[in-house]
Amino acid sequence: MNRSNAQIRQIAGGYKHHHRRSLESAIYSEFSGHMQQTLLHVVHNAVDPMGWDATLIDQAMEGAGTKDERLTYRIVRAYWKGGRPYITGVKQAYETKYKKNLIKRVKSETSGDYEKLLVAILEG
Repeated sequence: MNRSNAQIRQIAGGYKHHHRRSLESAIYSEFSGHMQQTLLHVVHNAVDPMGWDATLIDQAMEGAGTKDERLTYRIVRAYWKGGRPYITGVKQAYETKYKKNLIKRVKSETSGDYEKLLVAILEG
Protein backbone atom coordinates (compact mmCIF):
# COMPACT_ATOMS: atom_id res chain seq x y z
CA MET A 1 0.00 0.00 0.00
CA ASN A 2 1.10 3.53 -0.65
CA ARG A 3 -0.48 5.00 2.46
CA SER A 4 1.10 5.64 5.83
CA ASN A 5 -0.48 4.39 9.02
CA ALA A 6 -1.46 7.97 9.88
CA GLN A 7 -3.33 8.28 6.59
CA ILE A 8 -5.08 4.96 7.11
CA ARG A 9 -6.13 6.04 10.63
CA GLN A 10 -7.58 9.25 9.16
CA ILE A 11 -9.41 7.29 6.45
CA ALA A 12 -10.83 4.90 9.09
CA GLY A 13 -11.95 7.82 11.27
CA GLY A 14 -13.48 9.68 8.34
CA TYR A 15 -15.25 6.55 7.15
CA LYS A 16 -16.80 5.99 10.57
CA HIS A 17 -17.88 9.62 10.83
CA HIS A 18 -19.39 9.68 7.35
CA HIS A 19 -20.97 6.20 7.23
CA ARG A 20 -21.71 5.65 10.95
CA ARG A 21 -20.00 2.26 10.90
CA SER A 22 -16.40 1.25 11.14
CA LEU A 23 -14.16 0.63 8.17
CA GLU A 24 -13.54 -2.84 9.61
CA SER A 25 -17.26 -3.69 9.48
CA ALA A 26 -17.40 -2.52 5.86
CA ILE A 27 -14.43 -4.74 4.99
CA TYR A 28 -16.14 -7.71 6.68
CA SER A 29 -19.33 -7.18 4.68
CA GLU A 30 -17.81 -6.28 1.30
CA PHE A 31 -14.82 -8.62 1.03
CA SER A 32 -13.97 -12.25 1.72
CA GLY A 33 -11.03 -14.59 1.80
CA HIS A 34 -7.48 -13.37 1.42
CA MET A 35 -8.51 -9.88 0.32
CA GLN A 36 -10.61 -9.42 3.47
CA GLN A 37 -7.80 -10.69 5.70
CA THR A 38 -5.23 -8.46 4.00
CA LEU A 39 -7.34 -5.33 4.28
CA LEU A 40 -8.18 -6.06 7.91
CA HIS A 41 -4.50 -6.62 8.66
CA VAL A 42 -3.58 -3.24 7.15
CA VAL A 43 -6.35 -1.37 8.97
CA HIS A 44 -5.82 -3.06 12.35
CA ASN A 45 -2.07 -2.49 12.14
CA ALA A 46 -2.62 1.21 11.39
CA VAL A 47 -5.38 1.86 13.94
CA ASP A 48 -3.96 -0.12 16.89
CA PRO A 49 -0.51 -1.51 16.09
CA MET A 50 0.29 -2.70 19.62
CA GLY A 51 -3.11 -4.33 20.01
CA TRP A 52 -2.77 -5.96 16.61
CA ASP A 53 0.67 -7.33 17.49
CA ALA A 54 -0.80 -8.70 20.74
CA THR A 55 -3.50 -10.44 18.68
CA LEU A 56 -0.97 -11.91 16.25
CA ILE A 57 1.19 -13.20 19.11
CA ASP A 58 -1.87 -14.79 20.71
CA GLN A 59 -2.85 -16.42 17.42
CA ALA A 60 0.58 -18.07 17.27
CA MET A 61 -0.16 -19.72 20.64
CA GLU A 62 -3.84 -20.61 20.22
CA GLY A 63 -5.18 -24.05 19.49
CA ALA A 64 -3.37 -27.33 19.74
CA GLY A 65 0.36 -26.76 19.73
CA THR A 66 2.16 -23.46 19.62
CA LYS A 67 3.39 -22.39 16.20
CA ASP A 68 6.99 -21.81 17.34
CA GLU A 69 8.32 -20.19 14.18
CA ARG A 70 5.35 -17.83 13.96
CA LEU A 71 5.57 -16.96 17.67
CA THR A 72 9.28 -16.17 17.36
CA TYR A 73 8.67 -14.04 14.27
CA ARG A 74 5.84 -12.08 15.90
CA ILE A 75 7.74 -11.35 19.12
CA VAL A 76 10.98 -10.39 17.37
CA ARG A 77 9.13 -8.24 14.85
CA ALA A 78 7.25 -6.44 17.60
CA TYR A 79 10.55 -5.72 19.33
CA TRP A 80 12.06 -4.38 16.10
CA LYS A 81 9.15 -1.98 15.67
CA GLY A 82 10.10 0.08 18.70
CA GLY A 83 12.26 -1.73 21.22
CA ARG A 84 11.42 -1.80 24.90
CA PRO A 85 8.69 0.91 24.85
CA TYR A 86 6.83 -0.83 22.05
CA ILE A 87 7.09 -4.28 23.65
CA THR A 88 5.79 -2.78 26.91
CA GLY A 89 2.78 -1.45 24.99
CA VAL A 90 2.21 -4.84 23.35
CA LYS A 91 2.30 -6.57 26.76
CA GLN A 92 -0.20 -4.04 28.14
CA ALA A 93 -2.47 -4.46 25.12
CA TYR A 94 -2.28 -8.24 25.51
CA GLU A 95 -3.22 -8.08 29.18
CA THR A 96 -6.09 -5.70 28.47
CA LYS A 97 -7.47 -7.81 25.63
CA TYR A 98 -6.90 -11.32 26.99
CA LYS A 99 -6.81 -10.70 30.77
CA LYS A 100 -3.54 -12.68 30.91
CA ASN A 101 0.10 -11.76 31.39
CA LEU A 102 1.92 -12.24 28.09
CA ILE A 103 5.17 -13.43 29.67
CA LYS A 104 3.32 -16.02 31.76
CA ARG A 105 1.46 -17.17 28.67
CA VAL A 106 4.68 -17.53 26.68
CA LYS A 107 6.24 -19.45 29.57
CA SER A 108 3.28 -21.84 29.61
CA GLU A 109 3.61 -22.47 25.86
CA THR A 110 7.40 -22.85 25.58
CA SER A 111 10.32 -24.36 27.45
CA GLY A 112 14.09 -24.46 27.77
CA ASP A 113 16.39 -22.02 26.01
CA TYR A 114 13.61 -21.15 23.56
CA GLU A 115 11.46 -19.96 26.47
CA LYS A 116 14.37 -17.99 27.94
CA LEU A 117 15.03 -16.27 24.62
CA LEU A 118 11.40 -15.18 24.09
CA VAL A 119 11.01 -14.05 27.70
CA ALA A 120 14.26 -12.04 27.47
CA ILE A 121 12.95 -10.25 24.40
CA LEU A 122 9.62 -9.54 26.09
CA GLU A 123 11.35 -8.23 29.20
CA GLY A 124 13.33 -5.87 26.99
